[in-house]
Amino acid sequence: MATSRFECVLATLLHEEPSTTPQVLDFTNEASKAKFIPSIELSAVDSGLKGLDMAVKIADYMDNFIIGVANAGFKIRRVIESGEDWMIVEWETGAKWRIGTERNVWARQYVDYPVRAEEDIDDIELPDPEDPSRYEDVEKAIRYVVEKGFFPSCSINGFFSGVWYFLRGPLEVTLKDIYVRRDFYRKLIAKVGEFNLKAEKNLLERGAMMIEWPDDLGHSHGTFISPKLYEDLIFPWHVKAIELAHKYDAFVNMHSHGKIDILIPLLVRARLDMLNPVGPTDNMDLRGLKEKYGDKICFLGGLSKNIGLMSAASLKEHLLDRLRVGSPGSGFILGSEGGIPMEMSIENFNLLLKASRKYRRNSPGGLIKE
Repeated sequence: MATSRFECVLATLLHEEPSTTPQVLDFTNEASKAKFIPSIELSAVDSGLKGLDMAVKIADYMDNFIIGVANAGFKIRRVIESGEDWMIVEWETGAKWRIGTERNVWARQYVDYPVRAEEDIDDIELPDPEDPSRYEDVEKAIRYVVEKGFFPSCSINGFFSGVWYFLRGPLEVTLKDIYVRRDFYRKLIAKVGEFNLKAEKNLLERGAMMIEWPDDLGHSHGTFISPKLYEDLIFPWHVKAIELAHKYDAFVNMHSHGKIDILIPLLVRARLDMLNPVGPTDNMDLRGLKEKYGDKICFLGGLSKNIGLMSAASLKEHLLDRLRVGSPGSGFILGSEGGIPMEMSIENFNLLLKASRKYRRNSPGGLIKE
């Protein structure tokens, strides 16, 4: 019987019954995090790991089971301009974003991209994914998190999202490329894909146990592109990344919003280990997905992004319903498709944490009773 958070995640990924259904709860944005974290009494411990000790303390308070320990994706190169509640940053690719701080509720606004025309792609100089300085302390961070009883995760850029986040964007421009400049799009995704695979290999060689990336492939009514186009253009890169991770006995967790159930047969074929966030606002039917694919892929999510607008009674019932649907048969990690939003009251935030700790404990008869 699994007991530690690490063991519960491992059991879930292997579709074995954990003693407790794992949980991963984050915040919608920095402003949301700033609202709730001050209510937590945290004392920093100097582990020499650039704040990872604080992440462990927050995860322990939230009862999160997975902690991100390294990001091998593109990094912010510099801050160009800043105000009280915003800043404009430039990424290593040359892309520029306007992002909110903890004083502002919005997350990001795209300002500029390095690829404005097809001929620009040859001039793009990406950072060296083999540079060892990009992976400083990764091994130490993984050991530290595991010793604390959590499951460590390492991230890379998305493949589909990496193009419009950091090279070409915005999304509508990238989608037009897919439909009318397909060979050009292949070059764009190859730029990101080749970087990603090298970065992923470096993480795996340093002991990464889980690789994750963000690839929002749809909206609440369907996918941005057809399954056929996904299979032709993006799926091969997903397969390469998953196969690489599996060679090192690591797992893969892909983030994608949207009603993308039509793509799940392909994700199962690729042997993706976990998909997040599977939520009702995206019209992802957790019950149906569990029944059809629950023995082949794990689902992280369940909770609506509208939890901040629910009454205490509705929030508790929503939590219980998601656990009744998701927990049986394993292969489920509780999370919210939109994180903890600003709209949630501190009282309901505390209620959610308390009730979740109680009802995620699994008993032989199913969900623990009142």
